Amino acid sequence: MLKNELRHILNQDGTQEAEAWFECLTLRQEDDTLRVVFPHTYFAAWFSRHKRNVFEEALSRHFTDKSLPRVVYEHCGPSPQVSAPQASSGREGSEGEPQAGPDDARNAEDNFASFISNAKNAFPLAAAKEIAESDVGEAYNPFLLCGRSGTGKTHLLRALAKSFARRGSGKTASRRIICQNAARFCAEDTPWARRPELFWQQCDALLLDDLQDLAGQAAWQQKLIACMDACPPVPRQNADVPTPVGMEYGLSDGPRQMIFAHAGPAQALKDLDERLRSRLESGLVVELLEPDLDVRLRYLQALCKERRLNLGRDQLLYLAQRCAQFRLLQGLLLKVAAFAAVHGRNLTPADLENIVRTGGADRPPGCREILGEVARGLNLRPEDILGGKRRPDLVLARQVAMYLCRQKLGLSYPELGRAFGGKDHSTVIHAIKKIKKLLVSDKDVQRLVTQLETTAL
Repeated sequence: MLKNELRHILNQDGTQEAEAWFECLTLRQEDDTLRVVFPHTYFAAWFSRHKRNVFEEALSRHFTDKSLPRVVYEHCGPSPQVSAPQASSGREGSEGEPQAGPDDARNAEDNFASFISNAKNAFPLAAAKEIAESDVGEAYNPFLLCGRSGTGKTHLLRALAKSFARRGSGKTASRRIICQNAARFCAEDTPWARRPELFWQQCDALLLDDLQDLAGQAAWQQKLIACMDACPPVPRQNADVPTPVGMEYGLSDGPRQMIFAHAGPAQALKDLDERLRSRLESGLVVELLEPDLDVRLRYLQALCKERRLNLGRDQLLYLAQRCAQFRLLQGLLLKVAAFAAVHGRNLTPADLENIVRTGGADRPPGCREILGEVARGLNLRPEDILGGKRRPDLVLARQVAMYLCRQKLGLSYPELGRAFGGKDHSTVIHAIKKIKKLLVSDKDVQRLVTQLETTAL
């Protein structure tokens, strides 16, 4: 009865049929207590981050004229690990101390080992690992991770925070690691805002996510600038050189680390105050590129293994082709798991297509679309690329199109041969190998392929 009434409230809010997530909840009302039971731990973690507020708002509206029961959340499996990447403190926080975080870094999978990538993002990953393995503040300070939403910036940020927390010992065990949203950090009214040096007396590492949220907020940006200026530097080798003004507050026990994440390409930093931007660019700025098909497929395979979902390679490939971001892939896989739990059967191709269509995924480009974009980029006709002429510009266009179709669509060599006018699979293999070599040695080909990957796909 209660579930039907809550479903009606959610439907009024435009939530289509209360969505699959609501159907997975089991509600048990016992006197003044409402027990909400989840099907498994992963669903519990997702619900807490994405749907708890929506659910509790519906509860408040239902119990308008009644006393709201105490809500207890439970799940069938073992409790999910809750991990806050911060060093433990030997005392309660006092006035003037920075508050520990983060409030949403609860995913125990956020570590370097579970970050799936390939050569495309090798440099950002290597730089992050070097920071994690070095003494705090010794490598790349500040360190800025840029990249579009869903490329893994927050994952690496939390992995770094956990790495610092695990290594805290001795003197640093009583210090704290701050890892939270940049806007929340700057909006907090704390005593150290007037004396930024107090912050670094209590904090070894500051890790802020979503730096783009500070754009247009002059006061917040000024607060962060002052905090960065007060950050103790790496000790100078020459003892005769005086300590800069603002660094003489008893912080001789070592430098501190500053790490930031910004959603968007590095060029988007222009939206920030010039003074803040110059301080960020004085360190190492790296950009995480969107995962390609191979990485997305491996990511889905890893998620299925952890969540014990039995999906075939063709199904995983279909999902990987429809989403370019890790976060969207997580959401799609969660919908797949919820559908299977509710209906108790394996998914048909029609089921999968319906889930994808309502899951915010993009329509995947096909060979025709990729071929058309390559033709436009090189000022050629698609039919000429598909033909058998051996003109150098046509051969290059044909090979690039084959390479992109292979990378983005995951088609087999025989399938690619058929799509390109009945070419032999050995011709396709040669074309893809040729482009891979040119990507290493030819800057013009590098620019062409990069442009086509970003604009067309």
